[in-house]
Amino acid sequence: MKAREPSPRRRSTTKLADGDWTEVAKFASYSAQKGALNLQQCQDPPCFASLGVPRLPYDDPRAAREAAELLQRLLRAGLSRYEPDPLRTLEQAKKGRTAT
Repeated sequence: MKAREPSPRRRSTTKLADGDWTEVAKFASYSAQKGALNLQQCQDPPCFASLGVPRLPYDDPRAAREAAELLQRLLRAGLSRYEPDPLRTLEQAKKGRTAT
């Protein structure tokens, strides 16, 4: 994330100085996923998704469902909800399974 944009970099550096590395990690994942998935403002990345009662961003149940479905795919593949590029990582994991 630090190599991409100056504004998120400044915010993450400030948060790290405050000693809150978990918030920095979540913010970095959020930023990376929003960019990698080219999400609109009303769409959540999988790092924010809920598999239980969905959080409805901007009252859009489809956006919450899409994020939860991608999160399920990640978790079923044994991956983390915080993968910076979820679709690419899923594709790499799929290729790894078929190559063996």
